[in-house]
Amino acid sequence: MPKSVDIQKKRIILAQSATTLFLDKGYSKLTVSEVAQNAGIAKGSIYKYFDSKEDIVFAIIQLAQDKYDKEVLLSISNAKTIENKILALFDLCISNSNDGIKRRRLYKEFISICLDKPSNKMIEFLYKIKSKYITWLKAILQEGINNNILKDDAIKFANSLYVMGEGVLLFSSLDEYNNINLLQEHISLLLTALEKN
Repeated sequence: MPKSVDIQKKRIILAQSATTLFLDKGYSKLTVSEVAQNAGIAKGSIYKYFDSKEDIVFAIIQLAQDKYDKEVLLSISNAKTIENKILALFDLCISNSNDGIKRRRLYKEFISICLDKPSNKMIEFLYKIKSKYITWLKAILQEGINNNILKDDAIKFANSLYVMGEGVLLFSSLDEYNNINLLQEHISLLLTALEKN
């Protein structure tokens, strides 16, 4: 009797094995054959788990995002100040660790795919990330308001903070944005302006 395969678990294993390949080659040069060969399975077998190359990349991004979200929520809960909570949320934009650099490359590649070959599934996922992060930013700012640290209208700046972080992230390969202190400086200035007197 053939062994039963958990399709979702196998998708995760295949996505994990394809991540480095995706980072090395980028979307345009990555082939399904290479993903299959890298995983040690026949090319035709890949299609038992993925519909297309786009589906493989989407699984890679989802996996990375799920892991990152768990780490971010833990960092936010451990941070002591409003500023440090916001910086924890934007770790993807400012981290110079190997993981941070790799995550930035993954996210930027994902954004370029969304711009070049948008699929409804990918765009919807991007909007879910945005919505989730703005919700978390609002909760952090509301905590500052509740603790009488920030002005009552500080929550209105959640969208602006998100856009600021995304801008630094997307342009981080340009020299003027390579300074990891840029986002910290802007967040600090904004929070100072929003402080309750």
